[in-house]
Formats: sequence, structure tokens, C-alpha cells
Amino acid sequence: MLTSAAAALSMLTAVAGIATADDLTTGSTPAAETRAALTPSSGSILQTIPLTGLAAAPPPGDRAPAARSGHLTVASTEQLQVRPFNLAAVTWRGDADVVAWVRLRTDGAWSQWYELPHGDDHAPDPGSAEAAAAAGRRAGTDPLLVTTADAVQVRVDTAGGASPQDLRLDLVRPDERARADAAMDVTAPAAYAAETGRIAARPGIRSRAQWGADESLRADPPDFGEVNGAFVHHTVSANNYAPADVPNMIRSIYTYHVRSRGWNDIGYNFIVDRFGTIWEGRYGGVERAVIGAHTAGYNDDAFAASALGTYSNNVPSDAVLVAYERLFAWKFRLHGVDPRYAVRYDGEWWPAVAGHRDAAATECPGDELYARLGRIRAGVAAFMGLSPSRSLDSVTAPDLVARRTNGTLWFYPGSPAGGYRSSRQLGVGWDTMATVVLPGDWDRDGNDDVIATRRSDGTLWLYSGNGAAGFLATRRIGVGFDTVDMVTAVGDWNGDGLPDLLARKRSDKTLWLYPGRADGGVGSARRIGSGWQIMNMLVGPGDWDGDGKVDLLARGLDGRLWLYPGTGTGAFGAVRAIGSGWRGARVAGAGDVNRDGRPDLVAVFPDGVARIYTGNGSGSFSGSSVLASGWSIFDWLA
Repeated sequence: MLTSAAAALSMLTAVAGIATADDLTTGSTPAAETRAALTPSSGSILQTIPLTGLAAAPPPGDRAPAARSGHLTVASTEQLQVRPFNLAAVTWRGDADVVAWVRLRTDGAWSQWYELPHGDDHAPDPGSAEAAAAAGRRAGTDPLLVTTADAVQVRVDTAGGASPQDLRLDLVRPDERARADAAMDVTAPAAYAAETGRIAARPGIRSRAQWGADESLRADPPDFGEVNGAFVHHTVSANNYAPADVPNMIRSIYTYHVRSRGWNDIGYNFIVDRFGTIWEGRYGGVERAVIGAHTAGYNDDAFAASALGTYSNNVPSDAVLVAYERLFAWKFRLHGVDPRYAVRYDGEWWPAVAGHRDAAATECPGDELYARLGRIRAGVAAFMGLSPSRSLDSVTAPDLVARRTNGTLWFYPGSPAGGYRSSRQLGVGWDTMATVVLPGDWDRDGNDDVIATRRSDGTLWLYSGNGAAGFLATRRIGVGFDTVDMVTAVGDWNGDGLPDLLARKRSDKTLWLYPGRADGGVGSARRIGSGWQIMNMLVGPGDWDGDGKVDLLARGLDGRLWLYPGTGTGAFGAVRAIGSGWRGARVAGAGDVNRDGRPDLVAVFPDGVARIYTGNGSGSFSGSSVLASGWSIFDWLA
């Protein structure tokens, strides 16, 4: 046995199990802690175990990971029996380069060793009042969450082997009365399914009261900033918890952030559990731009939702991803954020939906969740009723694709500041295709794609984008498109969260919906209109009239442009003319070219002049400007 670990154990006091002499509750003694479990307002129990002076070689048979290069072990304990807890973290005072490792005993079995990342990047913004108030408190690692554990072993390494001041292990156990109150109605995430039919509707969000927040712990009042985007996190915790465990786990995070780290409140604005339930995090109103302590340096510009679990190797469920999509769609709609394109933070361009690792040297939100941010972005846009993002490269700005009469395909990358950057050739041989459209992320892999119909046999082809204006793979996804003479990508026309195509049949001029499928295929087509022989062009502009639903534009034989408003359920609203003089133009729904938050059109007229027609967000135009001349060499725009 290590004498240092034995010394630490001698400091523990046996009250209803083994606890530390430094238990922190609303009372000042272990007896007060016992009473706390019977008082709803008592908050959570924080056990602390001093680690200073516990440096030693790991015990025989210990399989803890080797120390990093340049790091030495400054604290190493034996297996410590403690009161049951739900959260473990290491804290200290001052600045130190700390790497902590913890393993836990749950139901008699010891876990693997978990690395606790340094928690400085989950923190208040530097220079804020909250950061200043916390500066005199404690630095710490990110916490490790479990359902319940009753023993722990910890090792701490630091650069150069310099021991931090007042190094300790913090263990949190929420009180059981609050758990009992909060555990009511936690088993049915599907109870909110009735709210999912509306575009960007507020999803079900369980309140702080429902997870048992002790409001006496937090600072009052909260601070408010702006919502320009959102960050995705994960909490680094067990993934096998039950619905009834969730309130306990959230209260544990709350206690750690406030009482161990000295923050004003829980750091995250929202928490998403593995069942797809969304929980309110930091106090101040879920609709408002509450400044959290989740992504240091960006808290006042963005909000954050953290997935309750570890997603480094675990694949997030569809329920988790859809919860993110619905939550972000609702918040972005409230605050005027377009998830398809870059947003600006302090002079830098960022994706509207970003991972924590984009802003800091951290693995958060885990490889598997981070790999699905593209799907979340596409889903957010779909739930907001927006057109496809039209971004074929890594810059989140709308792009334009044009085919020359010689069959070469040209790429005009959008600029985050508006307009287009220098063009380049994207491919050859595209004269074999009758139509080319940009449907957004059709196959749900996080990258925008291209779809084309082959002229010779009427097959439909998906060119799966690689995020860098190239293609990962090409595959046939449909047949029989030689029976149609017009095809356009409209976004989510039928309200199922997936992008769709609209096409006109050549024989009888009826209009058909070809719904997208989650696997990248095409669902069963259905007729949605007749009498379309009076039209000779279809364009998917996105939400042209600003009602939150994607629309369709069509040009009549007389050159007039007509708006067919979508209903969000696969039908049309009241049709109206919105312009004339469009005869002979090749037109593309170009997305928000000028970055004013409204969709625009790009049109090339018979004289070869390309113009940008800016939408006014209510179904008409606010103006136009010349984009380029000499574009008579192009016979197709997308």
C-alpha cells in the first residue's frame, strides 16, 4: 500500500459510508449532509480528497496509461472507497499543465482508465466578469460522469513534474430528494412528437426545475450576448444511463461548474441526452442569448448544446442528431442565423454549427459526433425550411455551377462576404447530362452533392461531394428520367427533413415530387400538379416569400415569372406572378449571394449578361446587379 494513499484515506470520515472531512454541503458537518438528502433545496454533496503529496510510482499491476512525453506523475492513489458519486474531476489552484486519469468502480466492477481533459476551454470568456470571479477559485479538468460509482482511483501528471497548488479530487453526488422530484416524467422523450410538424417549431425542452436545479447556487442575474451560431459538445460520461439517471447527471455537472470551478451557473445552454431529450442548461430563458461558459472566447457570440455521453468511439443515435437539428433550427430561426453559410466571430468566418474542437485544442465533441456535424447542418436547414446550402467546398457560402456548351462544368465558389471567388473547371463530359442540379447534402454524409440526369438512358446519378469541390463517388439512384423534361432541386418540399426533387413529365406536363431518402436514394414519386404545359422553366429558390417553407418558381411561355409557394407538406399555396421579361433566361436559385439573409437568383440572358437578382424576403425582388458578361458560352446553371 502507498503510505501517501493511506494518509489520504485516514482523512476520510465514516458517515453512511466513507466520505471526506472536506464534504461541502449547505451545512458544515457530515451530519448536515445526511439531512441534505431530505431537503429539496439542499443542492448536491461535494466530496473532496486532497492529492497534494501523493506522488509515487503506480501500484503493482496498475494498467494506467503511460505518462506523456515531458510529464511526470505528481499524484497517484490506491483504490479509494468513497460515498457514492456521479461525477469525478481533478481541481487545483493556479496555472498548471495537468493531465489527470481516473477509473471508477460501478456495481462491483472497475472501469478502464479515463483521461480527464484540461477544462480551460470549457470556461467563461476571458476578461468577462464571470471569468474574473472564477479566477480566485479553482482550475480543473473536465468532469467524468457516471450513473453511480462507490470507489475511485486517480493519477495526476504534470509537465516537468511540478505539483499544482491545492491539488484535489472532487466527487459530486446529487441529493436524492431532488432526484425524486426531477425524475418525474423522464421516460418519454417521444411525448413531444406532436410539436415536430411545424417548420422550426420550438422542440420539447425540459426545464431546470425538471432536472432539479437548486436555484440558490447560481449567480443572479445572467448575462446576455448574441446568437450568431452554435457549438456542439459532449460531456465525457457513461453512455449506458437510463432516462431516470439524467437529472442526477445534469445536477452533478451544475454542482461541479458552480461549486468547484466558481462559475455563475452550469456552463452549457442546453444538454441533449442519448434518448433525444433536450434539457435547459444555463438560467436566463431558452429563447434568449444567454452567455454560457462552454467555449472560452466565443460564449458571448454563440450558444452550446452538449450531448450527455462520450462520442469519441460511440456513434450518436438518430434521436440525438434530430434533437440537435430541431433545437438549432428553432434557435437560429429566433435569432436570424442561416445554418447553410459562414457566420462571423470577431472578424473570423466560422460554420454556423461548429464543434468545440474547431475553437480549441480539444477532442470534444468526439470523433463520431464531430463527423456528423454536416448532417446536423443539413437537418437544421431542412427544419428551417431553407433551400439546399449549395456549398460544394469547405467554405460555407453558396456556390454556382455552370455548364459550357462544350460539356465542361465550371465551379464558381461563393465568398462568405458575398458574391463569388475565382472560377475553375470542375469536370468534362457533362454534355451527356440533360439536367444538373445542386440538391444540398442528398446522401447525408455532411457534404453537398450534385445530381444529374443522363440524356441517353434517363438514369439519375448522384455525385457525392467530398467537401472540396470534388466527388467521392458516383452512383445511380434512379431510372425513368427520360420521361421528364424539367428537373429542379427545391430542398425539403414535403416536410420530412430530407431534400427533394420536382420534375415535369414530358408526356402530359404533370408535375411530380421525387422525395429524397435518408440512404441517398429516391423514394416513390407522386403527382402534385397538372397543367404545367404553360411553363418552360422550374427553379428552386428556397424560402422565397419568407414564411419558413421552401417555394418553387416557374417561368411561363410569355416570359412571366410565377411564385408557387410551398406549404411545407408537399402542396402549393396561392400562386402569383412576381415579374416579367424573363424569356430566354437561364436561371438558378443561387442561395443568399449577397449575404443579407434572403435567397437570390442568378440569371443569364440571351445577350450573355449574367445578373444577380436579390430577393426581398417577402416574395419579390429588392434589386439586381450585373455579375458578368460573355456568359453565352453557358447552356445550364445550377
